Order: sequence, then C-alpha cells, then structure tokens
Amino acid sequence: MENPTNPGTDSLAPPTAGFLAQNPLLREFLRDQVPMIVVVFGLGLLAAHLQYGFVPGGDVAFPIAGVRVPLWHLVWMGFWTGYLMAIVGEASGIFSLPYSMSVLEFTSISVSPTSLITTFLNPFGALLGYWRGKQWNLDLALWLCIGAILGSPIGPFIRVYWLSDPVPFKAVIGIVLFFMSVHLWIQTTSWYLQRTTRQREFKERFDKMMQARLADGEAPSGLPSDFRIVTEERSWKRLTISYWGERRSFSVPAMVLIGFIVGIVASALGVGGGFMLVPILVSFYGLPMYVLVAGTIPFVIVLSITGLISYTLTLPMLTGVSTPPDWSFGLFVAAGAIFGAWLGSKTQKFIPEKYLKSMLGTITGVVGILYVANYFWRLPFQI
Repeated sequence: MENPTNPGTDSLAPPTAGFLAQNPLLREFLRDQVPMIVVVFGLGLLAAHLQYGFVPGGDVAFPIAGVRVPLWHLVWMGFWTGYLMAIVGEASGIFSLPYSMSVLEFTSISVSPTSLITTFLNPFGALLGYWRGKQWNLDLALWLCIGAILGSPIGPFIRVYWLSDPVPFKAVIGIVLFFMSVHLWIQTTSWYLQRTTRQREFKERFDKMMQARLADGEAPSGLPSDFRIVTEERSWKRLTISYWGERRSFSVPAMVLIGFIVGIVASALGVGGGFMLVPILVSFYGLPMYVLVAGTIPFVIVLSITGLISYTLTLPMLTGVSTPPDWSFGLFVAAGAIFGAWLGSKTQKFIPEKYLKSMLGTITGVVGILYVANYFWRLPFQI
C-alpha cells in the first residue's frame, strides 16, 4: 500500500531495505565485518608490496616466513582457527601458531611477532558485536591491560634468548596446548559444572530468554535489553561490577599481576593470552563468557600491540637482534580470523559445548603431547 501523503514512496524504496531490517545479523555483517575484512586483506597486499615489492603466495615464497602458501589458504586458516577459538572464548593464535609451524613449516623466531599481528586484529571481529550487545566495561579491562603493558614487552627477550630453537619452543607450546586441553576437558565434567553453580544459573536464565524470543518470532541471538556490566566500586585496591542481578569483586593488584604474568608468557610465544586468562577468570572469579569478554578482548588487543612494539622496536634497539614479523602473512591470516571470530561469537550458544570442548581438548592434547615428546625423543615424522 502506498503512502497517501507521498504516493509512490513505497514503490521507490530500495528492495533490500526490508530484507536487511528483518535480518539484523546480515546487516551487522555487511556494515561492520565486510569493511574490516576488505581493509585488512588490502593492507596485506599493501604490506607485501612495501616490504618485498611483490605479493608472495603459492608460487613465490614469503621471504621472512620462508614458505610458499596460497593466499586463500592463509585466509582459510585464519577463519577456522578464529571461529573455533571464539566459540571457547579465546583468540585464534593458540591454534594458528602451531598450524603455521607444523603444517606450513614457518619455524623461525619471526613466527611469534607475525602471530601477534593476527591476535591483535582477530578480536576486532567480535569486539564491535560485543560492544553493541553491551558486553563492555572498561574498568574490568583496565587493570588487566595495565598488567599486559608492563609484562608483554618482556616476553620477546625470553623468546630470543631462551626459546630461539624451534624444538624447545614447540615443547613449550606443547605444554600450553596440553594445559588448554585439560582445562577444556575439565569444563565438560559434572564436578566442574557443580562448582560453577552461578554460571549454570546464569546460563539457564539466558536459555529461557532465548526460548521466549523464539516463541515470539524474534532472533534468539543477543543479550537481554536490560543487560549492563555496571561498575559499582572503583579504587586502586578493589573493583566491583554487577550484571543482570549478579555481583563480582576483584582485587586490583591481583588483576594487574595476572595481566603481567599472562602478558610475559603470551608475548614470548606469540599468542593472545586467552588460554591462561579465560580459565583464571572463569575458575577463580566465576565470570560467565558473556561478561569476561569485556576484559579479555581489550587485554588481547593491548598485549598484542605492546608485544609487537617490543619485537620490532625495543628488542632490536637494546640487543641488536632483529626479528621482523612477516606483515603480509599475518594480515592475510587476520582477514579470515576477523570473520571467524565474529561468526563464532554469534553461533556460540547454538553449539553443544560438551562435544565441542571434548573434540578441541582431544586435538590440542594430542598435538601438545607430540610437541613435548619430540623434545625428548625425535619422532620419526615431522611435527
């Protein structure tokens, strides 16, 4: 029916306007994600020309990485690692780093700062979505980020002086993967679920809200309209937040210390630090995934950029050791990881956590054990 005050208005309206209005996820993807993915991929092409004068790929090796790999393969690698890790609340680096070393055979020290390019950009795919969904509290992120700023510049020195050889470095990565595997498996046990009663109650309330939305014909994704992460107390000693009827309190010095330690370890390896930070915030503070992302995502971004600065500027200035990242390699992976992380954040609630975490726990555990075993006994196959 035409608008009586302006005949012909409806017939002239863009045919896609109504479709996008009825599909908010598609609208968010086209508005937020597509521009980011295109820009990051374009920066990869620009970085390749500026750093090498050509675009490496399947025919010509990436000079710093020393590997030949098609660009689509790097984007695909970023996508699936970003997606799987976003579902369990972590950045893609903890999967893309071992894949780069074992499958693509990128084993020089530069793999760590190159991986930090991905972990820096990877969370932006989910960051806008979480911000729009009000999963945002700068006070929760602040003290963790201060710890990351203090700790992450130290990690590259450990990487260069104690973990420069690929075999011991992979062994350390193996320990990290095994730690992550154990944590994922523990989360599927009845013992863990009993200890996280508050999280289970929060999840049950969330599930009821989703069922009500479906019954009303609405999209089930997203948090309640009244959801907020509110700061109730803020000082240099203690931080208290509340969200949807729940209340949590944190020691500020402890948060800085956690950020400091995780920052050192993560920047030395070239990962975002979620593999340590997420279990700490879940197990010791009882934060649900919908809340802890307000602290972990800014933390990963800050850690990655300060670690990158240390690898590219601080380390060469103080030691004369140059470990430049392969910028184009990292940016191409990041282009896929941005999309994967966003998609993971949107589908997280529709995937059975028990089976997913069991599967990821088994894969990471096996790879971790092989990495550690290879340090003591050289395996008969490449790992």
